[in-house]
Amino acid sequence: MKKLLLLIISAISLPTYSKAQQKVDTTKTTTLQQVLVNATPPPITIKTDKIILNVDKNTNAVGLNALELLRQAPGVTVDGQDQVKMSGKTGIQVLVDGRLQSLTSQQIVSLLKGTNAANIKSIEIIANPSAKYDAAGNAGIINIVLKKSEQNGLSGSLTAGYQQMKNYRQNSAFNLNFKQNKVLLFANANFDNSLQNTQVNSSRITSDNTFDQQGIEKQGYSNPGMRTGIQYKIDESHQVGALFNYQQVWDDFPSAASTNIYHINQLADQLTTVTQANLTENRWAYNLNYQYTSKRKTTFSIDADQLNYNADLTNAVSNVFLYNTTTENFEASTKTQISLSSIKADATFSLQNINVESGLKYSASTTKTSLGALQTNNQGYALAQRNQFNFREDNYAAYINLSKNIGKWNVQAGLRTELTALQRKTLLAPTTNNLPDTNYVNFFPNLFLRRQLNQKISIGFAYNTRITRPSFQDQNPYQYRTDYYFSNQGNPLLLPQISQSLTADITLNGQTQIKLGYSSTSNLIEIISTQQNDQTLTLPVNAGTRSMLNLSISSPAQIARFWNIYYSAEPYYQFYNADLSSYNGLAKINNGGFGFNAYLSNTLVISNTLKGSISWWFNYASRSSIYSTKPISSIDLSMKKQLLADKLSLTFAYRDILNTQRWQQSIFLGNVNQTSLRKWESSGAYLALSYAFGNGKIKSASQKDKSDEQLRIKARN
Repeated sequence: MKKLLLLIISAISLPTYSKAQQKVDTTKTTTLQQVLVNATPPPITIKTDKIILNVDKNTNAVGLNALELLRQAPGVTVDGQDQVKMSGKTGIQVLVDGRLQSLTSQQIVSLLKGTNAANIKSIEIIANPSAKYDAAGNAGIINIVLKKSEQNGLSGSLTAGYQQMKNYRQNSAFNLNFKQNKVLLFANANFDNSLQNTQVNSSRITSDNTFDQQGIEKQGYSNPGMRTGIQYKIDESHQVGALFNYQQVWDDFPSAASTNIYHINQLADQLTTVTQANLTENRWAYNLNYQYTSKRKTTFSIDADQLNYNADLTNAVSNVFLYNTTTENFEASTKTQISLSSIKADATFSLQNINVESGLKYSASTTKTSLGALQTNNQGYALAQRNQFNFREDNYAAYINLSKNIGKWNVQAGLRTELTALQRKTLLAPTTNNLPDTNYVNFFPNLFLRRQLNQKISIGFAYNTRITRPSFQDQNPYQYRTDYYFSNQGNPLLLPQISQSLTADITLNGQTQIKLGYSSTSNLIEIISTQQNDQTLTLPVNAGTRSMLNLSISSPAQIARFWNIYYSAEPYYQFYNADLSSYNGLAKINNGGFGFNAYLSNTLVISNTLKGSISWWFNYASRSSIYSTKPISSIDLSMKKQLLADKLSLTFAYRDILNTQRWQQSIFLGNVNQTSLRKWESSGAYLALSYAFGNGKIKSASQKDKSDEQLRIKARN
């Protein structure tokens, strides 16, 4: 009965061995293990289930943050709005030491920007997660593995950097690790501070008028964060730990814009818009964990998590028309409180030559958003609005994975089941709307096959199903005005989007990988722009179905003894099918388009203590359901000098040498005809110092993969 209970709550984890280990005797294995420990891993390692960026071995890593590092990851792209995509798709999940962060896309960007390379050991790219991971997320998983000490004593590193563009960007980070016998203490902290101007131009054409806008956004940004924890090894079988994470985001983004309004090609008026916005976010996360490991490698673990999130956004907009002397002012204050709680249990063991891995999880989230707005004009008219939106979500999950070698094939199959219950209420004063409660069950099967054809070549196949639930704030029906002609609104009727993907790959020498993939997403969630007369309204909708076919190749190569390169290329084709004619100004879509992403890095070993790097990334023109974007690219240069027996490193870099990072997006659908261009400060020189002290040996902060709740918090309301 006990074994049956373990089977019900368990899952697979197939032990992996190197080819050399499988073919040598015990004496040779001991020698080989010594060599492996002392070997220097390459900057990028491709494994069966993931791609690993070894940050410590990347010459161009010092002074970068995690978002910039991801530009160097095969299969990952970062567009002009800092949106992270895997295999051309959005909806990634971000883990830190195997624990999922409860973040939306905007907050993921804040986390990645605030995580300095000096604190990162490696970044793992998991394109096809198994059933052990939460099913949320459309694209895949990025796991950031932080540094920790391996030996007794104190160790760590300090880093400080400064970048000069038209304005500035400065960053600092430290990590401290202390290990004494059974106790391990660690702390990572960072502080980023920057001031940046972004030039914003847009053109919008309606049936009678043309609106040409030019403006400047001035963003002052700071992001202090700290992560600390303790692990205590009770004995060889039992270990307990605790983690605490605090992050704050302060964002001050005033902007000024001038809009020329043409009526039948004649200048009719000029609108001046001045905006002052301030955002403060605070996030506290706590984790308690326990792990049991038997002599037979059976494991059992429990994780309990709590996250509290508060955001305060104030926004003031002033609109002044030059010719008709009309003035309109808009002021709004938004407060958001989100509480996330979860508890999960996981077990792994072997049963009759089958590796079993399974687990149970319960999570609950509550969201409270309140908004007060006041709209006035020069005639003295005032319109006051108030909105309260309450949201609760409960999620129950269970999964099982089974893995076994069948002949020359390694087969892994899994199933995850999730039950979700929703409760929503909105108060749009003076009326209250109780939106209907919603309960739904989803099943997420996955299958992985891999065969080693010979010592150099292996092939693999993967199938999985994922879900992306709408963010809490995207379901708030309040209409929020940001410009005289522009506003956005939530959609309480949003449905989750479901994605299915199938991939086949061939891997050569454990380094070169060629992959062919197909995916289909139903109830695709996208932000659309609608047009009614002169007014533009954006809102999230279920924009039909998206299908994608992509081919990718990535590999390192040695050109000469002193010259190594790494390249990746990914052509893809996307196809969209949806009926958007029920939204003002839009129409049916039945179209597609090609896209292409590429990355190339050159590492030059000039001497034992001096290395250089030249890298280039490129994102070809692409499209979403209604948007088309133009190509964007960048060339970066860096030099790294090691001093004081490699304890001190000095890095000089020049980012975006040709100043080519500019983003342009257009919509030509139905009656909607608009184009937007953004050019931010991307080109400039960077100088950084990094000092490492202590024993210098590190390992990951977590020896096993763990996942927390993937819940959706949207930073700006």
